[in-house]
Amino acid sequence: MGPGGIATIIAASALIPISLAIGYAIVRVGRLIDEVQKTLKSVNRIVSTAENFTEKVTGSITGLVEKNAGLLKIIGSLIGALAGKKFGRSEREHE
Repeated sequence: MGPGGIATIIAASALIPISLAIGYAIVRVGRLIDEVQKTLKSVNRIVSTAENFTEKVTGSITGLVEKNAGLLKIIGSLIGALAGKKFGRSEREHE
């Protein structure tokens, strides 16, 4: 066997650990990607649930406002009037 044959064997032997390290890195990156995908699926489920909940609450509030619009206007006016009286008294007391 000549010097070229021995050099080829040495080079091939040196490439084995490098190829094993690259293969290990690929496996680890694949597992990391799988974990990220699982996390994203969980986040998507949470966001979807929150969106559904928000839609239900918004629908309920909208229905309440539509059914009781007059009553809510009266309550708002009363609260505004009471708040105005309260602020008026406190300003007079400071003078």
